[in-house]
Parts: sequence; structure tokens; C-alpha cells
Amino acid sequence: MRIRKATIADFDELYELGKNTPELICSADEEFMEAVTFKGFITDKNCVFLLAESKGKIAGFILAHTEWVNIIAKDKYAYICFLVVAPEFRKQGVATKLYSDCIKKLKSMGATAVYSWANAKGKEIIRFYKKQGFAEGQKYVWMDRQL
Repeated sequence: MRIRKATIADFDELYELGKNTPELICSADEEFMEAVTFKGFITDKNCVFLLAESKGKIAGFILAHTEWVNIIAKDKYAYICFLVVAPEFRKQGVATKLYSDCIKKLKSMGATAVYSWANAKGKEIIRFYKKQGFAEGQKYVWMDRQL
């Protein structure tokens, strides 16, 4: 398995993987996120967007954003937006490697803390984050509507 930075050439496969990961659904009206927004993260200098490749296929990806690192004065927070592993590559250390490489990059960018969210139905990702030292925060209900 190889971890590398995502490129625009990877977009279609990454976007399909995201769309086909039910744990990422948070909106009542949308499957995943707008393609143009997702594509923009690939080249955004405030993002860490890494992918794992295995056997010529994308096994997973992690996307973290540092634009909001100064939300709290004491720490410089980064936000892990997505951590996705394709079903056929789960339980093989892919998420751990993506997470580890992402954290190294975030630290080099000046982040001193990291936060994320997990779909309440995503028991595996919640267990994964707890193994990485995360503690559960407040419970919220995502609410949205089209205008």
C-alpha cells in the first residue's frame, strides 16, 4: 500500500468512493457533497488530501482542512472532514496509515489539535477515532433544507 497526495486526475475515483460511502451522508437532500467543492479541496493549500493505493486501486482517502485552525486561541485546530476506506480494504490498516500520515502533515502545517465528526451510525469510525485518542464531544443533529 502506498500513501500519496491526491491529484485532479484522481477526482472521479475519489468522488465515487465518497458518494458510495453511506457513513458520509449527513444531508437529507444530498448524497455527498457538490462535485465542484470536493474537487476544489484537492488543490486547496489549506487542505491535506491524501489517498491510499493498493493493487492499482484507490483503497481510501483522508481529507483534513486547516483554514479554521485559529478558531480557539489556545490551540490551532485542524478538521478531519473525511476518512474513507473502501469496503474491500477495511481491516487492513489503511485508515491508520492515512490518519498517521495526515497528522504528520497537519503538525508540519502548525496544527496543535484536531477534531472531526462521525455519523452516529458509523460505529467503525467512532471506534477508530477513539483508538486514536479522540473523546466524544457534544451530540448534535444535522439539519438542512433547500431554499
